[in-house]
Amino acid sequence: MRAPAAMLAGFHWRRWLAVIICVAVLLIGVPLAHALVGDLGALLLLVGVGGFALGRATAPRPLPILPRKGRGRG
Repeated sequence: MRAPAAMLAGFHWRRWLAVIICVAVLLIGVPLAHALVGDLGALLLLVGVGGFALGRATAPRPLPILPRKGRGRG
């Protein structure tokens, strides 16, 4: 059995954070934006926020640098 710290280290926070942001925008942001800026303003505002969240969720992450194994070394 793994320690809780080891389980949290391998958890995909970035993906789930994007999901939480999208759900919060849909449940809280849409009615609030509609009440504050009207139909067109809410549409433009939410497209911008949704695009940002989607871009952050799908941005490439740098790969870890692994040591290279040389030939003839043992």
